Amino acid sequence: MKNILLITILTSFCFSQAEEWIYFNNMTDFEYVPYFGPIMDFSVSRIKPDGSEIEIIMEDVQYSDLSEDGKKILYIDQELLNLNIYNTETMDTISSITDIYPVNARFTQDENVVLYIHGSLYSSIQTLYKYSFTDSSVTMISDSLSTGFDNMTLSPDGQQVVYFRVTEDEDTEDYFMDYEVIVSHIESGESIILATIPYMNASNWSALWNNNPYWSDNGFIYLTFFDDDDCFQLFGIHSSLGYITQLTDNPCSGFIPSYFISTILGTKETDLEKFIYTVISDSLSNIGHWIYDITSNESSYLGYFGGENYVSIAQGQTWSPDRSKVAFNEWLYTGMMIIPGYLRVYDTVTESIDTLGNVLDLDDPEAYYAAGPIHWIGESEVSIVEPSEMVPEQFVLYPNYPNPFNPTTQIKYDLPEDALVNITIYDIMGRSIKSLVNSNQSAGYRSIQWNATNNLGEPVSAGMYIYMIQAGEFRQTKKMVLLK
Repeated sequence: MKNILLITILTSFCFSQAEEWIYFNNMTDFEYVPYFGPIMDFSVSRIKPDGSEIEIIMEDVQYSDLSEDGKKILYIDQELLNLNIYNTETMDTISSITDIYPVNARFTQDENVVLYIHGSLYSSIQTLYKYSFTDSSVTMISDSLSTGFDNMTLSPDGQQVVYFRVTEDEDTEDYFMDYEVIVSHIESGESIILATIPYMNASNWSALWNNNPYWSDNGFIYLTFFDDDDCFQLFGIHSSLGYITQLTDNPCSGFIPSYFISTILGTKETDLEKFIYTVISDSLSNIGHWIYDITSNESSYLGYFGGENYVSIAQGQTWSPDRSKVAFNEWLYTGMMIIPGYLRVYDTVTESIDTLGNVLDLDDPEAYYAAGPIHWIGESEVSIVEPSEMVPEQFVLYPNYPNPFNPTTQIKYDLPEDALVNITIYDIMGRSIKSLVNSNQSAGYRSIQWNATNNLGEPVSAGMYIYMIQAGEFRQTKKMVLLK
């Protein structure tokens, strides 16, 4: 493996360029066995975002997760049924026989502690475990997971995991189920029922399979499921308060074929401003890819990538370090078999899509049949200049952090020019609570902290608040939640 680091030091600034790679599981061999189905071999590979170079990191292995810096690979040996961590710098492998069938393994905040599920993804019951490579301990987190969701969705800090459990509602017919949304603390094992998704039609398995919740650092868990009209919609569940918000209103004709699956494309990233999800068209003729903007709550159509004889089923997404591009991959379903498809890169600036790989050819491993997960590793060009020379390109008001909070939170904003800045806190009724800023400020990257206490030092009432910035002609508002 090659590691290239170019560092140039200049008098006024320093500038570095690190390599960027997209990691994926490359299907290297394929065989269709009658009455059994496709048998596929994979290797852990990585490709340059422009498709100019591809490398095989590990042969005959399919990885489950990648560390944040790309130096550790977590994979499962399907023959020995053991978990492994491979260090790409030292080329050492840490292994542990578990005596169970582990799937969907994930790194946590501590990269020596991983989560995995025991049981086939198509079994009726799955068990979620925590394993420590440090002391070889195994701890069960839950033994009653549903099979309908990706039950390995971690919180942004890597300390909690969200999963789902089916419960029957005695007031409905047998094939309608409630889904409990459960959040567990990975270290302590303490769990809470965050919310309940009511009346999921369990007779339609397409509503359940391959649903990938996304836990954003803005405090919401995003996922797709049916609305009251049996149409797939994008929803947000607040990760602390548990309230559920419907974010889209897509029409549909009600009947959903089993191979049409609406879902968020899987990702481990948490600090995204946008993410890709798929939804079934009203005519049920295809599964369209959409990009959802978290800040504006608006969706834009990206496209459909199936063909005349196959359906494209969304799989995973990963964003470039500067968040200007996103790579995504798919499964191709022909009705007779399902195989991994292309890896594509969408440029949000030029609104263009490049396909990495060659024409579909099952006999050509260099066609880059990219199975998930996929991870974009590397840093964009970074310039470090004197603070006085650092000026943003546009006005931006960022989500406060933390959110929810108690009693302090930080608000960041960018000023591309000198301006009279006013930042005010309002309650949900529109009454002014606190003026944080009301002064002329020079261009730059700014932040202000709000301590939600009154003049007597007592906290103000818990609930939702609005903060608004006005800087010259720029004006924007955002929401935040104060907890007791």
